[in-house]
Amino acid sequence: MNPYDLVRYPNWPVSETHPTSLGAFATLFGRAAAPFSACRVLEVGCGEGVNLMSMALGAPNSEFVGLDLAEAPIAAGRDMARSAGIANVSLVQRDITQAHLGLGEFDYVIAHGVYAWVPPAVREALMRLAASCLRPSGLFYVSYNVRPGCRLRQALRDLLRDATRHIEDPVLQLDAARRALARYIDLWSQDDPFQNALIEEARDALKRPPAVLYHDELGDIYAPQLLVDVAAAARAEGLEYLCDAKPSLSAEALFPSKKFLSESKEDWARFEQLLDFADMRRFRRSIFCRAGKIDRQPRHEHLRGLWASADLTPLGASADETGSFAFRAHNGAEIVTQDRRFATVLANLGETFPQCVPLDAIASEPTLTEPLLRLFVSRIVALQTEPMRFTAAPGERPIASPLARAQAAQGESFLASLRHKPVQMEDAAVRAFVTLMDGTRTRDDLAHEMERRTGMTPAAATARTAAAVDGLARLGLMMA
Repeated sequence: MNPYDLVRYPNWPVSETHPTSLGAFATLFGRAAAPFSACRVLEVGCGEGVNLMSMALGAPNSEFVGLDLAEAPIAAGRDMARSAGIANVSLVQRDITQAHLGLGEFDYVIAHGVYAWVPPAVREALMRLAASCLRPSGLFYVSYNVRPGCRLRQALRDLLRDATRHIEDPVLQLDAARRALARYIDLWSQDDPFQNALIEEARDALKRPPAVLYHDELGDIYAPQLLVDVAAAARAEGLEYLCDAKPSLSAEALFPSKKFLSESKEDWARFEQLLDFADMRRFRRSIFCRAGKIDRQPRHEHLRGLWASADLTPLGASADETGSFAFRAHNGAEIVTQDRRFATVLANLGETFPQCVPLDAIASEPTLTEPLLRLFVSRIVALQTEPMRFTAAPGERPIASPLARAQAAQGESFLASLRHKPVQMEDAAVRAFVTLMDGTRTRDDLAHEMERRTGMTPAAATARTAAAVDGLARLGLMMA
């Protein structure tokens, strides 16, 4: 029996896979990308399809197809899509090694967390499938664990597989694995650099959801890759390496250093492979495209048509005595600039967050290109090809995302936001509140319901309701 039919794997949106994000990378390197509002997306290894459903809500005129070998996730995903009223997603139980899948052509093909956990024949079939169904301007996203960084994780897998080798029941396997991790954490010495690294790896494993630990560490197949090998497999099918979908890993692609550039001889996969060795990288999210021109020189014109967002707070109303403007980002980083025009751009982004703004309207000067891209690779500014369909100012009858409502009704602790991010929501009372916001109730109705359920005073319930609606809107859970 398929292990993913036995133990459910958690499903949530993966922000890097969103077509507006993938398309932004293509645009930055001078490539065309299909508009998200009118495209076809295929996800291989989709599980329950939550990643696709989250996308589909934002593009009702686009089509989304998910494939998975396991039957149970596909059945559960179809039920979820029906509950949420999402009609532009099709989930199909299929073996991709079969010939003639008859799926048609796609603008975006996604395979997240598949490539390093399947046999070689499936990896080859995945590359063939992507190459055969990708449209001329299409993009293929594939993520995988990479060497050398995952060698340490392999050591942990070896001891976990040994600790569970005679156990068949998944619950008992997980119990034995967690006990083994705890035992080795006590046995290893923090004074030994290698053992200390294993202690940190083991602690990280214990923090993962049980199903993730079960599939990722106890599964039969684990094959971390080298980027150059994945790129070679793609090139054999007519696909070219573009960049990594994680902005921080594309810093060298946009602003290449000299340390490995001469040795790589302009082979960008080789160049980034050398960086993987130097940085002991563990995971990649590679984007491939059809062979053709890739302009890796940062240019102002490559920002045209893109939208930007950033959670920034100004530190002071105007320039300080040094003539500097300062902002604090969502991650605590502080951005300081003496360029008044750039400060105006940052202030605009901060004021409009969580909504995005067109760069054509706020950053038309070529001198702003490099500082914007620097903040992009620092994950302070997000770039996308189109704005997301959510509202930061819900109306009198608030409407939460139908997917989030369906997830909340099923007791899920992670809800899919309309910003294509997972929102952790452990509080059952808050999840119940989310299910009420279907557009049939006014804010007063919601406040009365909160008053009834919590025993708050009417004034307190009204204030709490307003704060809850606004907070959920900032998280991207509310529809216009």
